[in-house]
Amino acid sequence: MNTLSKLTATFSLALLSTYAQAGGSHHGTPTPTPTVTTYSFTSGAVGPEAFGNSLVQVLDGVTLTTTAWSTTGSGNTFQTAELEIYSGYGMGVCNRNEGVNCSDTNSAHALDNNGADDLILFSFSGPVQLDSLSLMQFGGDSDLSVWAGTGSINPNGLTPAALGTATLIGGNYSNGTRSIDLGSVLGGNYTWLAVAARIGSDNDYAKLRSLTVDPVTAPIPEAETWAIMRAGLGLLGFAVRRRT
Repeated sequence: MNTLSKLTATFSLALLSTYAQAGGSHHGTPTPTPTVTTYSFTSGAVGPEAFGNSLVQVLDGVTLTTTAWSTTGSGNTFQTAELEIYSGYGMGVCNRNEGVNCSDTNSAHALDNNGADDLILFSFSGPVQLDSLSLMQFGGDSDLSVWAGTGSINPNGLTPAALGTATLIGGNYSNGTRSIDLGSVLGGNYTWLAVAARIGSDNDYAKLRSLTVDPVTAPIPEAETWAIMRAGLGLLGFAVRRRT
């Protein structure tokens, strides 16, 4: 057996071994059940108490990094704010207009648009499908502007318009908690989600309680796919051997 034929046989055995380890069978590999992952923001604390801080959570192999932003800079552009969690309520933003009170333990700071547009950015380490967002709202009518995309994003120095066209989620609701079906308005795979109190409005006041996503995993090849690959390599080795 020449060198190329030996190499072909080795590749075939490697593919067969990998297929067996993946749990394949002659009847095909079942499609994995989607994993629903819920990140909670109603307990614990975000440290340090500083502008530009972040919250990092790892669930089901996906790292979520959460940061706070607000348009309190010149030119109505975003700059870093302070991310806060208020036990039992949810997550909010303390911007530089409120900076003197950022260390308060009351429930005053929230995702709002009173004097500035607050934004919370969720960045994922891998693609996810957006499922739902839970929030606690105050003032009766808390509208949101949301964006989602792929790749990486840094809002620093950007205007809200530079993020693209926002999807408006609104309506008149009673005070208290509610759940938003993100999948119905933002279908697809994303690596980041930005949530703001409605841009261009005021008196929207909410705290984010949890975010549920479905991590996107690579499909496992079917048994038939592995078989075709092995057969193809075998024929290649046979043809090369005959030629030599």
